[in-house]
Amino acid sequence: FAASSATIVAGTLAERCQMAAYLCYSLTLTGFVYPVVAHSVWSPQGFLSGDTVNPLWGVGVLDFAGSAVVHLTGGATALIATYLLGPRRGRFYD
Repeated sequence: FAASSATIVAGTLAERCQMAAYLCYSLTLTGFVYPVVAHSVWSPQGFLSGDTVNPLWGVGVLDFAGSAVVHLTGGATALIATYLLGPRRGRFYD
């Protein structure tokens, strides 16, 4: 699942960064960011979990097969990366 969240961002970062930067990003996302988000949703002690004693906004998050965590992590990271890197230079002309 962690690798899937990293590949969601691959299309966003295409032609915007170098391979070494993408490798560092992928290792950071799959090693540190994704486990925190997954624990927050899937663990009964996670603050986003619907199974906790005091769920977020009284409801929490119920993730049936893991797709919500994968797409939340990948989509949010892609949005932030696109904002930081800007448009693809030289790809589209006016």
